[in-house]
Amino acid sequence: MRRNRILPSVALAGILVLSGCQADSTTAVQAEYEAAQPFVNSDTPAKHVGLLNSEDVRFEAERGLMDLSRQYFPPSDVTFRTHTFLDFDELDATDGSRGLLGTLRDDNPNGLNPNNNESFDTGNGVVQGAIILVDVYEVDWYRADSLAGISLSLVVNDSVTQNGESHKIGDEQLRSYIEVTSNKLVTYMRERFNEVSSRIPILVAAYELDSGDAASNGGYVMEGWYPQGSTGGKFTAVKETTLTVPSSAFTEQAGQLAQEFNTFKDDVRSVLADNTFVTGTCRMLNGEPSRLDLTITTHGKMLSEVMAAAQKVESSFGTFTDTDVEYHVTIINNDQPYAMGRRMARSTTLEFVSAA
Repeated sequence: MRRNRILPSVALAGILVLSGCQADSTTAVQAEYEAAQPFVNSDTPAKHVGLLNSEDVRFEAERGLMDLSRQYFPPSDVTFRTHTFLDFDELDATDGSRGLLGTLRDDNPNGLNPNNNESFDTGNGVVQGAIILVDVYEVDWYRADSLAGISLSLVVNDSVTQNGESHKIGDEQLRSYIEVTSNKLVTYMRERFNEVSSRIPILVAAYELDSGDAASNGGYVMEGWYPQGSTGGKFTAVKETTLTVPSSAFTEQAGQLAQEFNTFKDDVRSVLADNTFVTGTCRMLNGEPSRLDLTITTHGKMLSEVMAAAQKVESSFGTFTDTDVEYHVTIINNDQPYAMGRRMARSTTLEFVSAA
């Protein structure tokens, strides 16, 4: 895959203060989705918090689903809402009447996890009553007030435990489960909700949790596309993972970016050497860096010191030369955000907003 590069000496935009200075309008950037107005809150986020303890995973699952949706539902064409249909009651596994996250049984025919008495071949041992599906995320796409499509995320375990023994789910077995479960979920939504007719295209993606790697939360592994009028999905493999920065995995999988990160970190720490930490996460998609999120954390600094650090961030950001990557940076002092910056993919301009 050909990677776009820029010279480290390219000058970046100045700090954009809260008065609203705009970035260069000629710069090609990747647009963000806009929320449909008025925004309608759902009770489902409370369910997500109870099912997934990691805030990072919850953000990655939703953000990654939006990223995968771009080729099907362009940001310039739609706005979004979340969980218009799959609310708390629809997902709740404690409700025997439905409970999509529950097990399949007589009083829960829509359960998407295997029956407690059903044998499941993980590829590394047969287990009974495997809990594979952990959560479901839903993003609904609208044109004006009309539903234009839906994106769904199946958050799945990468292993199941029985009698204290962990069994890794093989790729073939997981793929089969995802395809069957996706078909069942799409059919359920089209039959249960009048608005979700066969004319509504649906994207289903599977986010696999990583229970064995402390440097990765997991990532998307499959996507299935259900166009208008379809009864089955067209599935393709996705290789996505989110790496801790810095980490050995980050260095091994994104060597050039890891070197640039180290240079950037040293530049920032040359201004604030003590009690200053530069950490983050890197999203890898199909073996290539896709998004780098950095957090610069300081403690006990004066305003002038933090201002100097922010200016060093600005002047040093040209260190990152890959314009296929989206970059985000946040400066926090004494647990209070001071500044936030963003450089979108295919842009050479750092949009930096200071709170001072």
